[in-house]
Amino acid sequence: MTPLQNMKSTMIRSCLLALLLFLAGAFADDSGRVLPANAAEAQNQPEDVNGDLVPDLMEMAPHYLSWGPNTSGPFFTGTAEVEPVGSFFYEPYWFDFLQPGIGFSSLSMPQRISIGLIKNWEFDFLIPFVANQGVSPTTPQGTTANAFGMGDSIVWIKQQLTNDADAYHFWARPALTLSYQFTLPTGHFLNLSPQKYTVDQTGDGTFNEGLYVILRKHFKPFMLYLQAGDIIENPTQVEAGFTFNNGLVTTSRAQSVVNGNLLWFAGAFEHVLNDEWGAGYVLEFFGESQTGQNLLFGPANAPAWSFLWVDPGVEVTWPNSGRVEVTWGAGVAFPVYQSNYPITYTPMGTITMYYNGPFGYRGQ
Repeated sequence: MTPLQNMKSTMIRSCLLALLLFLAGAFADDSGRVLPANAAEAQNQPEDVNGDLVPDLMEMAPHYLSWGPNTSGPFFTGTAEVEPVGSFFYEPYWFDFLQPGIGFSSLSMPQRISIGLIKNWEFDFLIPFVANQGVSPTTPQGTTANAFGMGDSIVWIKQQLTNDADAYHFWARPALTLSYQFTLPTGHFLNLSPQKYTVDQTGDGTFNEGLYVILRKHFKPFMLYLQAGDIIENPTQVEAGFTFNNGLVTTSRAQSVVNGNLLWFAGAFEHVLNDEWGAGYVLEFFGESQTGQNLLFGPANAPAWSFLWVDPGVEVTWPNSGRVEVTWGAGVAFPVYQSNYPITYTPMGTITMYYNGPFGYRGQ
């Protein structure tokens, strides 16, 4: 058997195993009991009734998290713990980016699905829909322009490296994850209409690759989140009327665009006031900074820019038990600092629908 055939065979076996676990979870006990992976509670674990097909079911079980209710969490900072095998969630967001100083607003509605396929690995896919509106000074006085379309899509592959060693003590080892990001230019950025005054642009037109480090630490009743990463934006060819990714500068002719390295950072503090209902509040910061140099493609001809926001939010979980749980979150991001970037206010909300497979919610 050739190496390619070996790889295909391994992938097929992994997919069949994930499918069997998903189906096992769908027909399992719906009592909503948490399913820890330690031996002391082995009687609560899913039984391998088809030992010939799934001989090592418990080897796929995630690390048991002694405390950590299912909450909505922060908007920008990722979660270090990945989805268990056989579990997934669907998360629609809305972010209303309001930039009154330039007469522009963009309602972004990302649709995200995250799936646990292999132990300690998670696959995420996001497709955003965008509704833009421009008024003066983006458009001539007395003119309003509107546009709707798809934004740039994102694929993440998350690899969890460590588990939270003690969910009750701050100085214990945190959960740590690497997240690999790939951005696909599915948004509209060519053949822009002069009558739309650049409002019909819904994407940046670049293939991007990114790498993030994500950390989360539980210390009941709090959680601490941190995330930092670097995104390499590949060059792209654009036409006249294209707006650079700081939203302020527009091209006057067709040209090749080279963006600088994009540094991404965020962190959050979460206080869970009620474990059963996942009720609490989140205090978060989020920022980006684009440099004048691209790590792979040399000097950038796109403008350098940066910003820092803070966004307090509230959260609750309902329904809060059983196979399906739904978390709700709402908040507002306020500008703290910006350089060569428009002042932006962002009301935002999210609903996350979890299907908890045979191993429960992230190891609980």
